Order: sequence, then C-alpha cells, then structure tokens
Amino acid sequence: MTPAQILPALIIPLVLWRVYSRVRRNIGRQPLRPRRLAGAVIFFSVVTALIALGAARYPSALAALGGGLALAVPLGLLGLRLTRFELSAEEKFYTPNTTIGLAVTLLFVGRIVYRVVTIVGSGRPAGAPPSVFENPLTLLVFGLTAGYYITYYAGVFLRSRKKSAAAAE
Repeated sequence: MTPAQILPALIIPLVLWRVYSRVRRNIGRQPLRPRRLAGAVIFFSVVTALIALGAARYPSALAALGGGLALAVPLGLLGLRLTRFELSAEEKFYTPNTTIGLAVTLLFVGRIVYRVVTIVGSGRPAGAPPSVFENPLTLLVFGLTAGYYITYYAGVFLRSRKKSAAAAE
C-alpha cells in the first residue's frame, strides 16, 4: 500500500464507526450519562468555534454557519420536548425522538458524501486540497448538526438534573 492509500484506509473505518455510534444514540432508550452529555456539548462547541475562527475571513461561510446554528436551536428544543425521560431505582434513561436525530445526522452525512464525490469527480489537482469554506451550504449543514446536538444534549443534561432534584425531594 502506498501512503496515499493508507490514510483513507485508516480514516474511512473510523468515520463509519462514528456515524454508526451517532445513529445508534438516536434510536431507542439511552442510559443517561451526564459526563458523556457534557463532553459532547464541549466537543461540538469547540469544533464549531474552531470552524468559525477559520471561516472568519469568509463572510458568506461564517453567515452560513451562523444560520445553521440559528436554525438548530428551535430544532434542538423541539427534539428535547419530544424526548421521554424514565427514572428507575437503579438508573436513569431517556428516549430521544428518532426522526429528528436521524434526519439531522443523515443530512450531515449526505452532505459530506456529496462533497467528497464532487471533489473527487472535479478533476482537482492532487496538490490542491479543497477548502471547507468554498461552499457555504456545507457549513450551514454543519452548523445545523452541531447546533442541534449542543442544544439537545445541554437540554437533556439540564432536564435530567432537574428531574433528579425533583425525585430526591
């Protein structure tokens, strides 16, 4: 294998595993893990901030990212309202709305697949890497995805703490 073949051979399975685990967390009853929820909020926030920092020189890309984040907040709140919480003696669970979570994840995955196919098919020289900021639609979809999960996971975290405090009284 050449070095040009090794990198995709390592990255593609990693990406597929992350997509699988993200889709898996949108289906069925999930154990409530506050540290994992907080970690996801921090991760998505940091990645979004870094992308916004990189997009600062591209006004249309930055506006698209901001638009995606703005659209994501009401969507995340709707997903939170449709989430069911269960408190049992041994563990706490939540059941996310499958439709919204899967739609957001598949929209993002579909956009990435589309970008990869168009970049590969464009005949771009091998030494010229594509810029994420060339097409603001990609950042709009990323902003929607990241913003949804930031809003949703922060809401699940806060609501679970509120329900725990109410159950303790």
